[in-house]
Amino acid sequence: MGQTEIRIFIILTGIIVLVFVAGIILFLFQYRQRRLQHEQEKKQINEQHQIDLLNTQVVSQQETMQHIGHEIHDSLAQKLTLASIYTNRLEFETSSSEEKLKLSGISKILQDSLLEIRQLSQTLTENRLQKDDLEELIRIECEQVNATGICSASFEMNGLPPLSIAAKSSLLRIVQEFIQNSIKHSGCKRIILRSDHRDEQLSLILEDDGKGFEPDKPEHKGIGLDSIRRRIQVLGGHYHLKSHPGSGVQLTLTIPVIPVKN
Repeated sequence: MGQTEIRIFIILTGIIVLVFVAGIILFLFQYRQRRLQHEQEKKQINEQHQIDLLNTQVVSQQETMQHIGHEIHDSLAQKLTLASIYTNRLEFETSSSEEKLKLSGISKILQDSLLEIRQLSQTLTENRLQKDDLEELIRIECEQVNATGICSASFEMNGLPPLSIAAKSSLLRIVQEFIQNSIKHSGCKRIILRSDHRDEQLSLILEDDGKGFEPDKPEHKGIGLDSIRRRIQVLGGHYHLKSHPGSGVQLTLTIPVIPVKN
């Protein structure tokens, strides 16, 4: 074999080795890409499963509350009504002033209890999460805060898309948790809630002008923040808490908007 043939053999061998190495690298790259895609698909399936599971739990809770509400109305309220009628009849038939006074007091207690029972029954049977959108639910929370006179609460909306019952329930519970913590611990005078919907993302910004705190301190890593974290993770979103002593609190929630199935 001459020198030229040796050079040609070495060149061909080098090309074959390079092609072989390139093939291995391409195979490993494609394998890694497919594995990442598979992991991402598994993650999306798991997130959707968590959302569906939460939605099912919320619907089940609503059905249970409606059942309890109907039972209260159909059974307990009816019995209290009969007891009230019977007491009124005894009060009318008795001639003793002392007995009339006692029966009148009993009748008043029964009437008050009956009113509270009916209000509770109405609250349990009223399916607000299914009937109302998130904007209306948040505005009701603000109205209840303003009615206390402790501080003011306002909601500035920049677009709220239709949401599933699970998403509405989780976001509403977070808003309620934030409002309660602000009123109880921050000494705030004003609570501002804002929404922003763009690029298939929904953001809720919750702020108060209270005394603030240091989120990194162990005593401030309470069950409330853990509940917020779990609810947001189930919805496939994230949150950011910003606060310093003397500067109030800002909580930003961001979740992907999933079209509601009709």
